[in-house]
Amino acid sequence: MNRIIPRILIILLLSGLVDGGVYDMFFMDQLLRDLGYTPAEIEKLRTYKITEKVTAYNPGLIYALQSEDFVPENMDYYISIISNSDVTKDINDLARMYTMQEVKSLSETIKDEDLYNLVFQEKIKDINLYKRFYNKGYDYVTSVKLTNELNDQYAATLMEMPLMEYKETVAFMNYAKTGYSPQFIEFFYSNYDHQDFINLASIQYFSELEGLITADGFKINNLARYIWHMQNYQTSAAVAIANINDGYDIPKSVDYSAFYDGAEQITVTDKFTVLVNKKRQLPAEYLPSDLTEITGEYRDSNQPLVREAKEAFEKMAKAYTKDHETPIISYNGYISFADQNALYNSRLSQLNNNAAELDKILGKAGYDEHQTGLATNITEKGVFIYDFDETEACTWVKDNCQDYGFILRYPKDKEYLTGYRANSYHYRYVGEAAAQLIKLYGWCYEEYYYLFVEAY
Repeated sequence: MNRIIPRILIILLLSGLVDGGVYDMFFMDQLLRDLGYTPAEIEKLRTYKITEKVTAYNPGLIYALQSEDFVPENMDYYISIISNSDVTKDINDLARMYTMQEVKSLSETIKDEDLYNLVFQEKIKDINLYKRFYNKGYDYVTSVKLTNELNDQYAATLMEMPLMEYKETVAFMNYAKTGYSPQFIEFFYSNYDHQDFINLASIQYFSELEGLITADGFKINNLARYIWHMQNYQTSAAVAIANINDGYDIPKSVDYSAFYDGAEQITVTDKFTVLVNKKRQLPAEYLPSDLTEITGEYRDSNQPLVREAKEAFEKMAKAYTKDHETPIISYNGYISFADQNALYNSRLSQLNNNAAELDKILGKAGYDEHQTGLATNITEKGVFIYDFDETEACTWVKDNCQDYGFILRYPKDKEYLTGYRANSYHYRYVGEAAAQLIKLYGWCYEEYYYLFVEAY
C-alpha cells in the first residue's frame, strides 16, 4: 500500500505536466493565496483562465470580473492596472485611448491611480515626453498639458529648468502660447522674482519686451512706457529704459483739452475691461446691463452700479464700517450719456466757457467712465468729495481698494496718461486680479489696459 501512494502521486504529477490541472491545484492556488486572494476569488480567476497572468493582489481585477461593464477584450488591462476600487468603466475608456503597449509603458513610470485617471484628460501625444515630465515631478494632469501644448523647443527648455510650482508652470505655458521665446521665458524666470513671472503671464505679445527684460535698469513699473517709447521713437531697449527712468516722457505741464484730439468712438466688447477716456468715447446709446442700486446706507444718490461692482463696493464699505463709525458712501455711480452732457454744459456755463479748466476734472459725454456703471466717486458720509482726501477713510480706501477689485482711477503723477487731474475720490471697478496688479506696479488703467487687454 505504501508503494501505491507515491506511484499515484507520480502519475498525477505527470498528468499535470500535460494539462496543468494538478499544477494549478497544488502550486498556483497556493501562490494566489499568498498574494491575498480568497478561494472564491481564485475560482473566479480560474474561470477566466488567467491564474498564471496574475502576479499581484488586485481588487480592481475582481471587481472587473464581476462587473456588468466587463469587456473580455480588455482583460490584460484589468490585470495590469492595480486598483482598490471598481474602475472597470475607467479602464474600458483607457483601453479605447491607449494600446496595451502604451499602458505598459506608462505603468512603468506613473502611479496606478494616476494611470486610470488619465481617461479624464486629453490623450497624450508623446508617451516618452510625458514620462519625462512626470519623472521630473510634475503631476499627471500637468504632465499631460505640458506634453500636448508645448512644442519640442519649449519642452526642452522647461526640462532643463528647475521643477516649477503649478502657477509658475501655467505662466510658462501662457508665455509660450502668446509667442514669447523659450530664451525669454527662461531668462525671466531665472533672473526675476517668480511672483513677477506669474503676474505678467497673461500679458499680450510685445516683441519689445524680449529685449527689455534682459537690459540693465528694467523696471516692471515702467513697462508700458518703455514700449510706447520704443514704438514711437524707434529706440532700443537700453535707450528707452534710460529715458523713461529719467522721466523723459513726463511733460512739464498737461493740456487736458488736447487729449480729445484724434478721439474715436469705441465698441464695447467686454463691459468689465472697457477703457473710457478722452480718446475713447462710448456710444450715446451705450447702457451697461445689470445696473443695480447700492444699499441705502452706502450711497448718497440713487445712481446704480453694475451688479458685480455694486456688490464689491458694498463689501468694501462693510469692511471699513467694522472699525469706523462713519461709513464710506458712493457719491456718484452710473451717469447716462444725456445726463453727462447736461452736467458738462452746466459746469461749462458756470466757468464762463473755460473748457480748459473744466477738462481737468470732468469729461464730456461719452468720454466719462461713469457711463460704464463701473465708476464711483467715493467719500465719507457727510463729507463733500473734494474734501475726501482730508479724511482717514480716504487713506483706508486707497490702501485697501485693490482687495475688492477697485483702483484709484486718476492717481497722482499719471495725469499725462489719464487725461485728468489727479483726485482722491474717483474709483473704478476692474476686478480683483487686475486691481492687485495695478496697485502692485503703480500703473494707471491706461497702462494695464495696453499691456493686458488691447494695445490701442
